[in-house]
Amino acid sequence: MRVVLVEDHHLVRKGLRLLLEEEGHEVVAEYGRAEEALEAPWEADVVLLDLNLPGMGGLEALPHLARKARVLVVSMHDEPAYVAKAFQLGAKGYLPKHALDQDLLEALARLDQGLRYLHPSLTEALLEAQATPGPEVLSERERAVVALLAQGYTLSQAAERLGLSVKTASTYKQRALNKLGLLDTPDLVRWAREQGLA
Repeated sequence: MRVVLVEDHHLVRKGLRLLLEEEGHEVVAEYGRAEEALEAPWEADVVLLDLNLPGMGGLEALPHLARKARVLVVSMHDEPAYVAKAFQLGAKGYLPKHALDQDLLEALARLDQGLRYLHPSLTEALLEAQATPGPEVLSERERAVVALLAQGYTLSQAAERLGLSVKTASTYKQRALNKLGLLDTPDLVRWAREQGLA
């Protein structure tokens, strides 16, 4: 397969290139920034895309790159919110950076067959996230309190920022816990971060 690499770390790009060429794939171009990949003329079957890029982020570039080739995200982010968003934006596969080299080759083989690929380590977390209600079940105030808690504010700091009493903020937090079926503040913070509210 003809592959384009969009990854800002030179050593990672070099490692990917060596692995791909060793397996008979052709790396037609490599870029350290998404803007370069979008502006350059190239033809390929697959783009290996990192999400953490300087300038335009990988998620922002993804829909544009997906019009030119199949996109396989290779990212350190393994939170369900990132995975779900990437597929919504047109990715055909998602591979965490802790994956093995054979996982990458398997992902490329699946994409070559017109199939999607999701690394096994992400499947369970994604299914669990889909089973948990999303932010839309919370009221605007409940969401605001939860988002501030997820950013590291204490309940009293969140209340102050929102112009609420601590008791009222606590009520919003408790309602959010009840609606989401969560037990405590750490669970709520984890959920909020997975949903991208932080």
